[in-house]
Formats: sequence, C-alpha cells, structure tokens
Amino acid sequence: MVIIFSANVGFATDNLTDNTTNSLSETDILSQNETGVAEKPALSNNTYKSSSSNAGLENIAALWVWSTSYNSINPVALKKAGYTDIFVFTKHSNEGISQLNQFIKKFKGSGIRVHSWVSCFVNVNGKWIAAHDTTRQQSVRVFIHNIITTCPGVNGIHLDYVRYGGTAHKYGVTFSTNTINKFVSSVKNLVNSKNPNLLLSAAVMPECSVNEYYYGQSYAGLSPYLNFMTPMIYKGNYHKNTAWIGSTTKWIVEHSNTVIVTGLQAYRSDSKPTPLSPAELEGDAKIALSNGSKGFAMFRYGLLVSSFTPKKLFIPTPAAGSPARGAVNVPVDKIITTKFTEPIFPGNMLIELKNSAGKVIPITISISGNVLTMSPVNPLVRATTYKIIFHQGCLVDSELNPVAYYTRSFTTDNTPPKPVKGSPARNAVNVPINKIITTTFNEPIKPGTMNIQLKTNTGTNIPTTNTINGNTLTITPNNPLKKATKYTIILYAGSITDLAGNPITKYSRPFTTAAV
Repeated sequence: MVIIFSANVGFATDNLTDNTTNSLSETDILSQNETGVAEKPALSNNTYKSSSSNAGLENIAALWVWSTSYNSINPVALKKAGYTDIFVFTKHSNEGISQLNQFIKKFKGSGIRVHSWVSCFVNVNGKWIAAHDTTRQQSVRVFIHNIITTCPGVNGIHLDYVRYGGTAHKYGVTFSTNTINKFVSSVKNLVNSKNPNLLLSAAVMPECSVNEYYYGQSYAGLSPYLNFMTPMIYKGNYHKNTAWIGSTTKWIVEHSNTVIVTGLQAYRSDSKPTPLSPAELEGDAKIALSNGSKGFAMFRYGLLVSSFTPKKLFIPTPAAGSPARGAVNVPVDKIITTKFTEPIFPGNMLIELKNSAGKVIPITISISGNVLTMSPVNPLVRATTYKIIFHQGCLVDSELNPVAYYTRSFTTDNTPPKPVKGSPARNAVNVPINKIITTTFNEPIKPGTMNIQLKTNTGTNIPTTNTINGNTLTITPNNPLKKATKYTIILYAGSITDLAGNPITKYSRPFTTAAV
C-alpha cells in the first residue's frame, strides 16, 4: 500500500502543477496572446513552485504545500523525515494571510522554516499578466509588504511565476530580462527594509540557455537578489529522465551565483499524477545533489510517499574552514578547524595533514558537534604549503552517511615583519637624552639573533637592554645619551622574526639628541 504524505488531502483536493510551458509546442508558445495574458494550461489557484536561501545554506529539503493541506500536515513527521523548509501557497487576500499565519503557528518550534509562496504574474484565474505591468508589480509588492508586517514568524518569501509566460522575446529579450531582474531587486529591497533576516527565493524555469528568450529569467541576473533559486527540473513534464535532472542542475549551477535548490516532481507527470517510488525519488535527489545543488524541493505535499526520507540523502559536507582554502601567511601554530553542515561522528578516521613533499604531519584530532579540530603536534614550518585530507568515510553523520573525499590547502606565513612606527621617529631632532626607544611592527614578533645596535655617528656602540612585547621592540640605553649627538638604531637581518620565524631584513633609523 502506498502511503501519501497527507492524511485527507489527495489528488482531488490538491490541484496539479502546470507551471511549465513544456506541454505546449514552440508554435503554441509563440502564438500565445499576452495582452497581459498568455494562454497556458490554467492554473486554478493552486499551482506553483519555489525554493529559498543563501549564505551558509546547505542540505535543504523543502516541500511546496497548498494552503488546503493545513489539517493533514504533520510538522513532527516532516522534521523526523528530514525536511527543513515548506513553501505555503498564499492567496492574494486576507484569507491567504490568515491561512499562512495558521501554518506559522502550527510549525512554531518545529525547526522547519515556513516561507510564503507568492504568485507574481499570474492572476487568480490562471491568466498571465505581463511582467512589465507596473500596476501588477506594485500590487505584488504591497501584498508581500502585508505578509511581512502581519505574519510574524514567517521565514521567507518564495516568488513563483516571476517571469513571462513564454513570450519574453516578443518584448525584446534584454527588456524582458531587465524587467524581471529589476522587479526581483525591488522585492529584495522591500524585504531587507522590513526584515533583513527573511530569505528571498524564487522558482525559475529550467530551460537553461533559452530561459531568457522565453521567460526573461536570467540565472546570473537574478542571483544577487535571491538567497537561493529553485529551478523546476520536472522530468515527467519535460519527458526526460533522471540523467537530465543532473545535467540541467549542473548547467544552472555553473550559470548562476547563488545557492541552487533543485525543484523535483514527486509524481510521474501532470498528465499522470502517480507518486514516484522512494527509490526513484532518491535517485532524482541524489543526482541533483551530486551536480552542485544544495538541496531539493519536492512538488508537492499530498503527492509524496511518506517513506521518502530526505535526511538519508545528505552527506556531511565541509561548510567552512580555518584556515580557509588557499589561505596564505597562516601562523605556524595554527589550530585547524573544519565546520560541517551537520553533526559528525568518527568513521574510519583516515584524516591527514601533509606538507608539499607529501610527508604526513603528526596531529591530534577532536570532534565537537559539527566541528572537527586538527592540532599539529609540533609547530608547522614557515613558508610551506600544507594539505588537509579527509578520506571518504573518515567521518559519518547520525544516519551513518559517510563524508566524501575532501582536501583543502593553505600556506604558512612567509612574509617578514615590517616596522610601521618608531619613537623617536626617523630623523627626529631634540630627542631627550633619557629617551626610551621603541619600534612597532605590523605583527607580533619574537627574538631572532637579537643582533641589535645603537651607534653614534662615529660608530661607537652604545650598550642597551632590548625587550620584546607583542609587536613592539623596546631599546633602553644603559646610560643617558650624549647631548647634540646623532644616533642610529640598527636592526640586523634576522635579529628578530615574526611568530612563524620569518626574519626581518636589515633596518636602521637615525635621530639626534637635544643640545640642552
């Protein structure tokens, strides 16, 4: 028996998606009459798709949800399965806002983000409105403003139908693309002005190089305004296979500059709304993830088998590291940390740190939550490139999903410290004879050879006591200096170094004492 993720809401109450022009021929598209309207399969109030999130967003498992699914949806079950986000269809009305607030209340404390799924350029009758219609643009912005101000607890705005209905080229591709970009930019400004913590996302068409021509949607052009983008890569509607999901995801990832969360169809196609098996859904999701997607969004709740569990599909992935990939001038005593997308646990623990010659460097390893710490047993060598290596399976998550092979390189400090300030200053005059001489460097320093001298202009070496504190060298003459005499501080090459051991080059600085 197939169990659908919906108690009472089945095929009859949740309308099918038709957010694709692929069921039409190119001739059909070109002949559409968009006088504010393009005839495309009608959408009947319940038909969209979308996704959300950017900086640091990983392992997103989202669901598009009709507002009619409120009674059947179970936040606890969804969270247990591994879902992270839901996009709740929000009708352009007070009723829609009220329904959204009900979802927000129901999902409070669940750990699942609730986004308002907003239709932009299709009206309640499923008819297209030209994206450059400024009246419609303002209407959508006002509605989004109302959502933000009257729905405390909403986590994001998810834009759908933010495009032309296959007719962008009729108005000029540049004009149409600029129109969509400027509209989304204006929504981003609105969201930021009201609540900069909200995520802005958009469902986009998946037609790659022709997306701008037909829909005015530029993946690169929209990227700066979206925390994440969800291309609706619905293989059934496009009569394609799982491999197509992978290649299309890869193309869009390579032609955008924001997080991509692949939109997937949970059923065979709009003409055949039979739920896909868990195995097929897993295959579709895995190929999207392996081609650069940071997650997936399933269309939709009500047509998704409950035995499909997203949390089994995500492997722990490094999300941040210190030192960062390619970092230079790294201190030789640096403690190395790597933060993962989820809590990690020991696997085979085959983790290495190697120098550029391939020598394995002794380290100790510890794990705390989602952070792995590598501590070299001895200080690293300066001016040397090191590579962190995580072999496949060295770590696992709570589902025993193994990490993939991963490397990250960095180079230790090879820049010598430089004097940035001195007292007395270079060529200073009327310097007191009891002056304590200091030189400040651009980084912390330590003793090298300590070959440091204070000499008169006749070459007489003046006895001094030299100390280092942080990034400051202090030279204290053992006796008062002579009046009206020129002195020179000399720091010989290698006399001091930075903490990585990089030696200074020779440095000198003259000054003259006061005559009286």
